[in-house]
Amino acid sequence: MAGLEGTRPTGHGRARGLVSSRVSGERVEVATFAPSPDLAPYVADYWASRWDLPPEAPHRVELLADPSVHIVFETEQSRVVGLSTQLWRRELRGRSFVRAVKLRPGAAQAFLPCAASHLTDRITPFLELFPDATALEPQVLAPADDEAGLLHIEAWLRARVRTPEDPKVALATRVVAHIAAHPEVTSAAVLADAFELHPRVLQRRFRDHVGASPKWAIRRARPQEAALRLEAGWEGSLADLAAELGYADHAHLTRDFQSATGRAPASFRRDVWT
Repeated sequence: MAGLEGTRPTGHGRARGLVSSRVSGERVEVATFAPSPDLAPYVADYWASRWDLPPEAPHRVELLADPSVHIVFETEQSRVVGLSTQLWRRELRGRSFVRAVKLRPGAAQAFLPCAASHLTDRITPFLELFPDATALEPQVLAPADDEAGLLHIEAWLRARVRTPEDPKVALATRVVAHIAAHPEVTSAAVLADAFELHPRVLQRRFRDHVGASPKWAIRRARPQEAALRLEAGWEGSLADLAAELGYADHAHLTRDFQSATGRAPASFRRDVWT
């Protein structure tokens, strides 16, 4: 079996969407790996994380997540984590590790037995959705090496993926990628026109394959991109950043950012490094 290629987030050097403290987060080890070419249309990446934290000094993860579904393996806690429409939080304490796969936004239906919307804002036990995969958790977690464990996830996905490729899955992944690449897309109507889809068809595609509405995905993408740029050391004013991301003014950026993260952009710019 071929190995996986290790990857590293571009620009700011950690996972897209993290808005928790970089300093506290340095105590948590994270590794990411690219999928093999045949699964790249469906898998964003594989990831592994481990931590050993004293009870009096936990780390609070805060994530403004992509519209993705994650399948996470942890001892006796393996789970499928649906798209989170709110700021996702988890407090890490003690000693543990996880190995996981992040599905490409829009690709969940290539593997899941249900619509993506059934999992939105939910954490579902893995065996509840995949009762025939009882052997997978120990296979994934037993190896000392992260890559060796993650290869078991890849083999399982390869055996499950629906072939030939579902054109609805392919379309959903393209539409979500288009939102991320084009911050000037500020409405579902503009998005529907770009793909020559009736708005109701677009809504159904997002419900089944993404797990939230096109409007939500558009509103999530721009605050997430703002967080990335601020953390990477954006040197311009917040008004300049608002204009760069297609906002009418600084106030609209602040409204969306505060709604998504609970903080104003100026506060985030200061606090993320503390």
